[in-house]
Order: sequence, then structure tokens, then C-alpha cells
Amino acid sequence: MIAIIGAGFAGLSALKENHNAVLIDRKDQFVMIPWIIDYACGSIDQSYVATKYLIHVKTSEIKVNFKDKEIITKDSKIKYDKLILSVGHHQNLPRLKGAKEYAKKIETLDDARVIRDMIPTSKSIVIVGGGATGVELAGNIKGNVTIIQRRGRLLPTMTTASSEKAKSLLEERGVNVMLKTEATEVKRDSVVTDKGEIKSDLTIFAGGLKGSYTVDELGLKNVNHRMIVEKDLSSVDYKDVYGAGDCATFQDQQIPMSAEVAMSSGRTAMRNAMGEGLSFRPSRLATILRIGENYFGDFGDSYVEGDEAKLMKKMAYIHSRLLSI
Repeated sequence: MIAIIGAGFAGLSALKENHNAVLIDRKDQFVMIPWIIDYACGSIDQSYVATKYLIHVKTSEIKVNFKDKEIITKDSKIKYDKLILSVGHHQNLPRLKGAKEYAKKIETLDDARVIRDMIPTSKSIVIVGGGATGVELAGNIKGNVTIIQRRGRLLPTMTTASSEKAKSLLEERGVNVMLKTEATEVKRDSVVTDKGEIKSDLTIFAGGLKGSYTVDELGLKNVNHRMIVEKDLSSVDYKDVYGAGDCATFQDQQIPMSAEVAMSSGRTAMRNAMGEGLSFRPSRLATILRIGENYFGDFGDSYVEGDEAKLMKKMAYIHSRLLSI
């Protein structure tokens, strides 16, 4: 029997390859994380980003005895032949003074709901982090918004064209874009940077993604809480255990953390758990962002925008939604 722990993009994609597998999770709701930004900004309602699904084993406690090939839940013990771990990621708030007390993260649907509720009463909003999450937040929140980016450009992992487009669109919408700026402290009503202090009624950290703490709790070798896997996604610790999605990475190459990569790794992990012996080659085909009614981003190494980019974003949503059906 093949067991899957974690029912996000990777876990549900693995299940699609083998409906006889047993799916185990702490929740029975599939949250499409890339779209919680739209929910946080008030562009869509919760039903658009979260859907109920039938979980085989729902439990608040999950432990694994790798030696005896046994999953220990709150109410039962489950024997497995092969195990796929797809337990996602966590967002770490930076070790800045005041961050834990006064900053908000955007990792879960609950985080997004808190931000959504606070936006209408926040006269000034500061977003720390100029990656895709930070850019989409800054571009879709209505109000007085500042985005702080430590590097010299927004979207540093994307094409220069996407970076320049993001900066241009944000500035058109009145967002204060601060590049090469380091946040050093978060206060109740401001953010201190190396260029001065900025008033903030709501401070959001949009970055700091790490693997899952579950990986550490299970005692697996890891890098930044991401279990280290071989090219076939099997654990370096146990050959009958596979890692998929954001919780897994190679020793010599970082596997990108994205829904697209998570889905492909989930499929590969399951096929290998069934004996196919495939090598996983992570590739992120498209990264599309939305600012207002403007869609743009990268398709492979090329820049795309307009209707083409909008269609890609829509297709990604449909593909994600189908996972829970």
C-alpha cells in the first residue's frame, strides 16, 4: 500500500496517479495557495480558493515509524509499503525586532483572512519582500502602499522585462517602490529601514518560505526544512520514502517552490513509488502575475503579457481546481 501524507498540490497530484493510495492530512480543505493573495486583497471570495475534498484519514497528529513502515495518527496505525511526503512549506518571519509581534505573514487562508479584514482600516500598508507574492499584494491592495525590496529590482528570479513591468505598473498605481532597502525593525505603527522610518498600520512579510517543520520532526536530513531527495525523489534516508512539492529538494540543486513544480513532482513521486524509476527534472514553465487588470510574466525564458498571459493564469487555475475533483 502506498500512503501520501499531505494533500496540497503535490499530494493530490500523486493521488491522481493512483487512486488506491491512502491520503492523510490534518485538514479536509484544499487551499490553492497562489490565489490567496487575491482573496486577501478582496478581489475574490473564499469559495474561489478553497474547496472541500474527501480525505481518507483526517488527523491532527501524524508520526512515522520509518523502521516498521508505520504511520501513527491520533486514532490509528497505518502500515505502508511506500510513503510519499508532500507536507508543503512554512513561512518564517525574519528575525527582525518586532516582526513576530507586529508583522503579518501570508502563508495560509487564515493569514489571508486576517489581512483582508485589516486592509479597510489601514491608512498605510508596508509590504516587505519584492518577489511575486509581494508584487501582487502591492499591486492589488487599494490604499497607501509601500513595497520594500532588499535587492536592486523586483522579481529577481524572473526576466528583466517582468521586473520592469512590475515596477512600472506599481508606480502607476501610486505604490511607493523602495529598492535596495533593508527593513531593520517592525514597530506597532511603522517599519524602520536603513533609509528611514515608514509609517505602517499594517506590515506584511511576503517571503521567507522554508520547507515544512514536519520534515524536522520526522528526523529527516534536510536543507532549510526541505527533505533531501535523490533524483528519483526518494529520500536519502529511506529508499521507500519519497518527497514531493515544497518540502523536498536535491542536495546539489534547489527544486523551485511553486504549484506547477509541486504537481509534476507529485506525479513523478507516485510513479516511482509504483516502480517506474524516473528521474525528476524540475522546470517551471510559466509564472504569471496580475496587477489590476494587467497580466504579465514569464513563459519559460520569454516575457509574456496581455491576453496570452491572462489565458495562462486562467488555465493554471482550472488545472489546480481539478485536483480536488
